Amino acid sequence: MRLVLAPLLRIMFRPRFVGRENMPAGGPCFIITNHCQVYDAFMVNLEFYDEPTAGLLTEEYFRGGLVTWMLRGIGVAATRKFQPQSTPVREILRLIRDNRMVVIMPEGGCNWDGVTLPTIASTGKLFRRLGLPVHPVILHNNYLSWPRWAYWPRRIRVTIEFKPPLFFTPEMTDDEVARMVDEAILWSPDQGLAQFPIEVRRGFRPATGITKLIFRCPTCGDDGSLREKRGRYLLCDACGSAWKVGGDSYLTNMDSGERRSSTAYFHKICALPRDLRDYGAHGPAYLRALDLPVYRETDSLHQTLLGKYHCLLREDRVELIPNGNGPPVDIPLEDIQTISIERSYKLQLRTEECLYQLNFGPGSALQWEYYLRCLHPPLGNMLYRRENNPCVAVPVF
Repeated sequence: MRLVLAPLLRIMFRPRFVGRENMPAGGPCFIITNHCQVYDAFMVNLEFYDEPTAGLLTEEYFRGGLVTWMLRGIGVAATRKFQPQSTPVREILRLIRDNRMVVIMPEGGCNWDGVTLPTIASTGKLFRRLGLPVHPVILHNNYLSWPRWAYWPRRIRVTIEFKPPLFFTPEMTDDEVARMVDEAILWSPDQGLAQFPIEVRRGFRPATGITKLIFRCPTCGDDGSLREKRGRYLLCDACGSAWKVGGDSYLTNMDSGERRSSTAYFHKICALPRDLRDYGAHGPAYLRALDLPVYRETDSLHQTLLGKYHCLLREDRVELIPNGNGPPVDIPLEDIQTISIERSYKLQLRTEECLYQLNFGPGSALQWEYYLRCLHPPLGNMLYRRENNPCVAVPVF
């Protein structure tokens, strides 16, 4: 896998390396980085010729087949997003005993807007208790090279910066560890472009998929009126606003000429109020999605298709109404233990009994995740609690 991916990544993104003197010579140690792409760990590996790193990857890629076999062969173990587990910890301890360099993404998952997410608590505890050197790596502009919501990559140069190692002791608090990690790998599009300006050589249909991120009109706030046009424009059918999307994921207002990042627009729509809407026969709900394939997983990594459903987000539950012969399903918000998105369209709701997966296709799974976290605070606002993190500068209008 590395023999195939490494040359391809070098050709696509022409990486340049900063701080090679800070690269670890070998294990055991941890390597941490900001997480924007599924191939981030391979970007970090580009300069490790003699001893490739090992690490963890979401269990979505371990459902069998050639990819699963290749990942296990290079020392990658499966883990669940945002859910503490003993099996991945045991696997990490085994890799450490084998003197491996272990890549860990402290954010717990790919971010959507390029802004580094706060470190999850279990990662900080692991670093503090083991006391091994932790080597931070920042992937500058990697988000812009292929945003999670985008269908196509951009020819943008990525800078890989190796920073001096961090050292933690058992006497340190979890908050101290998390703060140091956050500061070490912090990146955002607006700040990163100021440090390492980019030249956008090519951006094929850069607007395709952007409604996964910008799911409401930034001008009028309407939900469901945005659409893409010719892969380069974002239009609102409700108020007539229009933007041109560049290869660097910045949007230019067609009326005012104002140019802002997709990150800034995402944070603007997240600040808009969320109201119940009347969906006619389906009644009031915050969100509705029609004809979604819904899967149910009870045992490890085996999913069963329940059928196609009309999905509604109520005040206290997710209601799945079958569009066919499937059984009706009600998922109370209080029963949901964790919530995550795989790829860019698979919304996963995990309860004590099973996991439900809603496949949104071109719709915005991110909007559902964001609303669910806002409606049910026990789910945790880990993806969007940046206002409480002094390390993170959130773009505002």
